[in-house]
Amino acid sequence: MTTRPGLRERKKAKTRRLLQQEALRLFTEQGYDETTVEQICAAVDISPSTFFRYFPTKEDVVLADDHTPPPEKAITVRDLSEPLPDIVRATLLDLLEQRIGEDRETTLARLRLISRVQPLRARMWQHQEPRVAHTAALLAERAGQDANEYDVRVTAAVLIAVATETLMYWADHDGEPDLTDLTARALHHLGGHGL
Repeated sequence: MTTRPGLRERKKAKTRRLLQQEALRLFTEQGYDETTVEQICAAVDISPSTFFRYFPTKEDVVLADDHTPPPEKAITVRDLSEPLPDIVRATLLDLLEQRIGEDRETTLARLRLISRVQPLRARMWQHQEPRVAHTAALLAERAGQDANEYDVRVTAAVLIAVATETLMYWADHDGEPDLTDLTARALHHLGGHGL
């Protein structure tokens, strides 16, 4: 049984969401570089010191994704007898679906910014290594292999890279084509390269 967060936690989550919403609105209206942390704070009626308690940097207000379910769900719900290529395909689709979440338009706005603003894109790539390591551990558990095996690590790295580039392409093309179709294209292409 999951317990409901207390009032303090709910208020903090609400403030965090409001900061992200207002930041996205201002970035869209004025541009990322032209928008200051002070302007975001004024829109939410908080101080800059409060902003930095929620987000260590201006980039983090865009990059933080509190609504993404943990990636372990993408693997642990799968049938243990599945062949590895099916696990990889299903995991990639699940990772993409989780990254989109329930609010497609907000996610699309965030991804457009990340795709088009170099400091955001660079910070996004800095966050990839822990995702690769985590995905490798999950794939290894799923396939009964060691997470440090070369094949597992490469597969995890490819999954994260494909998911990231698929989302960037999708954002650059205003949410088209369908992510399932893009994923099928990526896996078909990679299939010719031994994945």
